[in-house]
Amino acid sequence: MSGRAAINPQESTIARTIRIPVALRRKIAAGADRCGRSFEGQVIALLRRHYGEDVDIAPGPAGILALAVASLADIPASERALLTRKIEERER
Repeated sequence: MSGRAAINPQESTIARTIRIPVALRRKIAAGADRCGRSFEGQVIALLRRHYGEDVDIAPGPAGILALAVASLADIPASERALLTRKIEERER
């Protein structure tokens, strides 16, 4: 880990976009198929194996919202109102 990342630990958690050449994408996709992983899961597994770091991919906004909605799925509407009351108060 660089000295700069050690000084600012939040910097090490910033999501980055990387461009992967087509030939390498094919190799990663083939490995993912063999291991029963998604492409992203395979990339994370490779990085973890090589660097031994806690590497992860942050979900996009739509994924986060889907998880939030799904977390409320089994809660009755009467109880859900109690959980979301403060959110609704802030929106006013």
